[in-house]
Amino acid sequence: MQRIPIIIDVDTGTDDAICITAALLHQDQLDIKAFTSVCGNVTLDKTSQNTRNVVSYLGSDLPVAKGAEKPLEHELTVAKSHGNTGLGDVVLPASPHGFLEEPAWEVIYRHALSEKGQLQLLAVGPLTNLAMAITRHPDIVPLIRKITIMGGGIWGGNMTMTSEFNIYNDPDAAKIVFDSGIEMTMIGLDVTLKPKLPDWVVDEAAAVKTPYGDLVSRIFDFMKRRKIEIGGDEPNLHDVIALASIVRPDLITTKDFYMTVETEGTVTRGMTIADFHCVEEKAPNVHAAVDIDIEGFWRWFVDMLKSSSR
Repeated sequence: MQRIPIIIDVDTGTDDAICITAALLHQDQLDIKAFTSVCGNVTLDKTSQNTRNVVSYLGSDLPVAKGAEKPLEHELTVAKSHGNTGLGDVVLPASPHGFLEEPAWEVIYRHALSEKGQLQLLAVGPLTNLAMAITRHPDIVPLIRKITIMGGGIWGGNMTMTSEFNIYNDPDAAKIVFDSGIEMTMIGLDVTLKPKLPDWVVDEAAAVKTPYGDLVSRIFDFMKRRKIEIGGDEPNLHDVIALASIVRPDLITTKDFYMTVETEGTVTRGMTIADFHCVEEKAPNVHAAVDIDIEGFWRWFVDMLKSSSR
């Protein structure tokens, strides 16, 4: 099997760290060229260091590049659910590795050129870095095979009534990406809110005595305690579902829509709008996730973690 050349763009908080874990455990399928960081769950300095520390803790020296420290037009709104550092109360050793000198968008462009149309992008934070790559290098558009994002939603938001966190934080960047013409799969809240973290998965993770199992187990502990503190349902993992859609596409059901992003609305800023009735008479530009095999997802996740012991 030919591996997928991919860059993974993260705003590393707790669920991003789990996504990175899954990516590193799928290097038989993924040829990870770099991780790129963006402001989002926390500020850029924190998301960058978290990314570097997570990658190193899991035994990898894959490169990490810093990206945008603020959205294109709006102020950053950080997430409260990831704690002050972004990783909750999980403290990792400082990585001995530094960062690439190039900014994230230049790293994306460089690899897009070298991969000659085969590079894929997985973005699980605000889309600022991707928008910067597209606006600074318009010739990148035909060089990107596909973009997969964790963000948006068809039926509502988690930041406002209408907007999901990642898209809300930089709607202008999201609109650039949605309107770019690059093939895109949107793994939104319509599916990422469905799998609630079950106790049996928490127990299975705790039994995996590797750095992968240790990191995931500690994050799960924080997520569980945080949910008790702030109320609400059992935790969701969000970002790793987008990764799963690439390595296990059979777990996700998608439907094609023409979609765009509202950038200005008082109530609707960051809303990802699907043209259900083809009013705009435009060709679909997004494969939007509408369902997930929940049991299959959790079994895949546990089997993946266990594979780190082999």
